[in-house]
Amino acid sequence: MLRPRRRIIKKPKRNHNLVARKYWLQRYSLFSLYNKGIQMDEDGWFSVTPEAIAIRQARRCAGKIVIDGFTGVGGNGIQFARM
Repeated sequence: MLRPRRRIIKKPKRNHNLVARKYWLQRYSLFSLYNKGIQMDEDGWFSVTPEAIAIRQARRCAGKIVIDGFTGVGGNGIQFARM
């Protein structure tokens, strides 16, 4: 007697090199002073707010008390501190 075949659904493998390359090419839009010592882990590349957006958000909050509960690598926090 033949058993019915079971289908195994696998998640597609994410090519980390292609994703990492995508963010590496954008590193200066994420941090304009990237070469001044910015260090990020793999999750940081995905979660950091681009600098232009962080500056815009910080300007809107200038002069107010800000609590950044999701600091991550500090893209927003750096800009909040500069305002």
